[in-house]
Amino acid sequence: MRALKGDVDILGLGNLLQLLSFNKREGILTIAQGAERKTIHFGPQGIRLLSSSMRRINKLGKILLRRRTISKEDLDALLKEQKLLGWKLGQIALTSGLVKKSDIEEALREQVEEEIFDLFMWSDAGFEYGEGKAPKEDPDNPLAALTFGASVTSLVLEAARRADELLVIRRLLDNDEMMIEKFPFDIEADELGADLEVVESILPLMNGRRTLGEIVNASIYPKFATMRAVYRLFTLGYIKAHDRKGQPIQTVRPEERVRS
Repeated sequence: MRALKGDVDILGLGNLLQLLSFNKREGILTIAQGAERKTIHFGPQGIRLLSSSMRRINKLGKILLRRRTISKEDLDALLKEQKLLGWKLGQIALTSGLVKKSDIEEALREQVEEEIFDLFMWSDAGFEYGEGKAPKEDPDNPLAALTFGASVTSLVLEAARRADELLVIRRLLDNDEMMIEKFPFDIEADELGADLEVVESILPLMNGRRTLGEIVNASIYPKFATMRAVYRLFTLGYIKAHDRKGQPIQTVRPEERVRS
């Protein structure tokens, strides 16, 4: 299988990744959706994300922040220094002594994971695959040097689970321009389960002046986790939505809840 190209929707991204992985050959896969493209290398050690034309989905600073490796004040100081020196954030964080090399590598691997999961959300995408070794490492692209070693089968199963869940979420949160506002009563933490940590992080953003898209972009958590937390709050009746003119947006109504 020296070369292969086609339509991702016809073959299925999960099937494509498993085919290339089980083939046990080294090669480079490029997936394109309109002007956007990502390039992945398959090798003996696993998957590497060589390049992505999209704005970074899961920024390094946000990952370090939510892992509590650094504080918000630390991140603000690092970003100021980055703007001044023009260095990579990870390089500055290492030089400052705030983080260890292993912290950066774990955070970068999480970036790679989210980039790959994002591919499963693409539609009308095409692909090209060719056998061959990866290009020489680019020091300006630290992600390309990291191998995502999880099994392809596990990756595909998790991506499929997320895709199914996101379809349900999008039936309710179908408009990124909707303004989100929290109702003026307390949230019962035990109702939120695994989403509690994300909810606590994004609640201050839900003041009725930010759109769903703005909340997702401002969140220190990945898009999927943030969307799931917002959805959870909607279905529990803790938040409402309106348009930019203040008119309520009709959503799937949760059961009326009696609150004191």
